[in-house]
Amino acid sequence: MVAKASLLLLLVVSVATVKSVQVMLEQLNHCTSNGVLDCNLRVRKLNRTVAAMYGNVTLQVDLGNNFLTSFSLSYSRLGNNQFNLYPFRIIPVGFCTFMNKFWGDYYPSFVQSVPQLERPGVCPVTARLLRVNDLVLDSKLFPNYMSPGLWKLQWRGTDIAAGKHFAMEVVFKMYPNGYF
Repeated sequence: MVAKASLLLLLVVSVATVKSVQVMLEQLNHCTSNGVLDCNLRVRKLNRTVAAMYGNVTLQVDLGNNFLTSFSLSYSRLGNNQFNLYPFRIIPVGFCTFMNKFWGDYYPSFVQSVPQLERPGVCPVTARLLRVNDLVLDSKLFPNYMSPGLWKLQWRGTDIAAGKHFAMEVVFKMYPNGYF
């Protein structure tokens, strides 16, 4: 009986594969605000298979729990810029709440390229210059069930009391592993 269970477990493990993908930045569509941050970012090709973001972002105000921040993803299956909103998102939460609950998952993937980033749990994030040096998206940032195709990430922040806001939109493409 134990041998049959072990054989069944081995069969299930060998059949259940995790789909892996490769991710490449396509473009930074826009980075707008009314006095919260200034962006001077650009996506460039490092070689045939890698695109990276470089430039700088100047935070002009401190970001605390007074700012509500949210992330949403949209998907274009055909890659023709006809995007559909995807259910994977982070709903509007205070910036300190985001730094405490979510930022720890993403921080290791960004700190190599942007060393001035604040550590998880530290809030408020003070005004500063963030230098982005060849930021390449890591496929570990995204869940395994995301389909290959064109994706758009939208990041928004709003301070309703002060009337301040910012929005950033990044387009990237997911390829099946082994595409390059």
